[in-house]
Amino acid sequence: MPQVNDTVHIRFSMPGLPGPFWQTNATVASVSGASLLLDGLDRQAPAVASELKRAADRRWALDWEIRRRP
Repeated sequence: MPQVNDTVHIRFSMPGLPGPFWQTNATVASVSGASLLLDGLDRQAPAVASELKRAADRRWALDWEIRRRP
């Protein structure tokens, strides 16, 4: 289970594009049950613990698929 101050490597992808189009790291700012707040983007972003994959000790990976451009 992720804990506060763990590192999360986020990969953003879009259908039709090969591989991620952007990658960054964020930090777990808070944990409340299965809900997380990630810090390190332009604002805190919510995530669900079940979406994270363990990468190493206190390190996690998260793949977010962007379904359409804003």
